[in-house]
Amino acid sequence: MPAAKPPAPRNTLPPTRNSPPEVVDPVWLLKALILTLAAALVCAWLTACFLVYQGEWQLVLHPTHTIDRTPTSAGLAFSDVRFDASETGQPRLTGWWIPAQPPDQPQAGFAPRYAAFTVLYLHDGSGSLSDTVPMLARLHAAGLNVFAFDYRGFGSSDASIHPSQDRMTEDASAALQYLTSTRHLSAGNIIPYGTGIGASLAANLAHTHSDLPAVILDNPVPDPAAVAAAAHPSKILPVRFLFGDQFNITKPLASLATPKLFIAGGLNSRSDVQAIQILFQHTASPHFSVTLPPRRDDANFQKALSRFLDQYVPTPLTR
Repeated sequence: MPAAKPPAPRNTLPPTRNSPPEVVDPVWLLKALILTLAAALVCAWLTACFLVYQGEWQLVLHPTHTIDRTPTSAGLAFSDVRFDASETGQPRLTGWWIPAQPPDQPQAGFAPRYAAFTVLYLHDGSGSLSDTVPMLARLHAAGLNVFAFDYRGFGSSDASIHPSQDRMTEDASAALQYLTSTRHLSAGNIIPYGTGIGASLAANLAHTHSDLPAVILDNPVPDPAAVAAAAHPSKILPVRFLFGDQFNITKPLASLATPKLFIAGGLNSRSDVQAIQILFQHTASPHFSVTLPPRRDDANFQKALSRFLDQYVPTPLTR
């Protein structure tokens, strides 16, 4: 007998119906689009804030690595100095040692005792040592020893990292350590001289080393964050809030008992002389201030410097 054929499968699917196509709610679509754009904008804003935070040091610090002028161009004898060795034994900082005029060749108009003092020059947050030569020549003309150096990230100093407030503070301390430990100078004969943002480093150095006899603040910047925000105005990015390197000078000066000389205007002139004067008014005594015309004025500068040293700085220590 022939084999029985299996029964044909039954169609178990429900009969098809002609249903209308689904319609996307345009309100929902609009909301989704708005939320996506908002999320993208927030991400872009956060990214921009992060980039500003990462590079905020460049808002106030503008280093160069070119040394195209030395004290020789001003007729000064000097020595190249390398110090602050790293773990590898390589010095990280470079500077210049400019000795005072020999005692038998005193500078006219200045007491011979000035030759026992050494100025630790802390330059501004721009350029390199090359830009400091005119100022170093003025200090040498006063009969002082001068030691100036480049922070890491400036000039010929270690260029593998960028400068910052913490690193520059460490470098200032290393320079003082070099003078006391390597050159065997008494801290009582070393006067920090800070220009611009360097004035903040000088004030903090004097605040942590009470044995320093005096500190000179040349056109200090009372609020670098405000300067950065004004130079890079933005109604979208909170530049001031993102500015981490404060270079605070107000706090140490409020209680610093070390004699202080404030200089506004002159060779290192800044536009906001009024802000410097307000800073001076909120500074602990003793202090002395001078406002120079916004040009090179060596005579009045030397007069103010000698008056400050004679009035506020004790007879230098011998060692």
